[in-house]
Order: sequence, then structure tokens, then C-alpha cells
Amino acid sequence: MEEVETRDFISSIYALSKEIEECHGLLYNVFVSQSIRIADEAEEKIGRIMDASAGLSSEMIESCGEDEKMRPYCTVPSHFERMASNYEIILRALRRKIKDNLLFSDRAISEVNFLLNRLREILSTLSEFILARNTFTAKYLIESEKDLEKMASEYATLHEERLIEGTCLPRSSGVYIMILDSVKRIAWNVRAIAEKLVR
Repeated sequence: MEEVETRDFISSIYALSKEIEECHGLLYNVFVSQSIRIADEAEEKIGRIMDASAGLSSEMIESCGEDEKMRPYCTVPSHFERMASNYEIILRALRRKIKDNLLFSDRAISEVNFLLNRLREILSTLSEFILARNTFTAKYLIESEKDLEKMASEYATLHEERLIEGTCLPRSSGVYIMILDSVKRIAWNVRAIAEKLVR
């Protein structure tokens, strides 16, 4: 594979990473503002990311061949596609929350807010890492995913306790858990990219 083509593919992957960051920002705004207009904008963005990821993935798999330098990047677009799919799940949950006027407890709002902000930091670091492939940054991303997964699991346990105590509405529970699970899966895909590119 020519050097120019390799650079073009890496630039396309970086651009997708920035699109994921923007998508995350839109979803966060939907969570905070309950805006259907922003939800519609997020839905369009998710669709574009999924299409672009699938297209780039096919193109790269065809072109990678025996190129050692490029091979680690070949599966990255499919991870972005899975991230977009999980943002689609979060969006579906938020639309249901808005449509059915479901309320989260102050504690649940605080927990989701923390996880979404932490994930935003991880995604921003991922974009930088794609260009630099720094070992230190890869370790940071891997450890950050572990921390986020642990925190989300703890929040899920606390949520179950609130359900038992009756301080949380059962109707809101499914939406809350969908968001937590999807956040964990998005972070896992970030970790998978970091592990792949640092080898």
C-alpha cells in the first residue's frame, strides 16, 4: 500500500473518531435538555457514522493485504460502527424518557452525568491516540475503560438497591440500565482500539 493511501486511511479514521465525539456531545445535550430537535440531529449523525464506518471498513479490508503498518487499523472502523450502534440504543432510551415523561432520581441523573462526562474525556483522548499511537496514552485508555466499567457496575448495583427501597421508579429503570450498558460497551470498544493499535 502506498504511503499516501495509508495516510489517507488514518486521516479518515481520525475524522470518524471526531464524528463520534460530536455524536457523544449531541447525546449528552439530549440527556440534559430533553430536546427532540437535538435527538433528531443525533439520529442523523449516528446514521452517517454507521454508513461511513461500514464503507471505510470494506475499503480498508480490501486494501490492507500484507501491509504491516496498516493492518492494526483495519478493524478500527468496525469498532466505530459498534459505538454508533450503542449511541443508537442510548438515543432510543432518551426518546422513550422524553416521550413517556420518565423521571430519574437526582442520584441517577448525577451518575449518568458523571459517566457521560468521563466517556467524553476518553473519546477525546482516543482521537489524539489514533494519530500518535503513544504507549502511555494506550495504557491510559485501557485503565480508563476498566475504571468506567467498574463505576457503571457499581451504579447498577446502587440502582437495584434504590428499586428495592422504592426510591426509584420502575418505569425509569429500563432506560437507566440501557444507558449504563451502552456507555460500558462504547468504552470497551475504545479499549479494543487502544489494545489493537499499541501492539
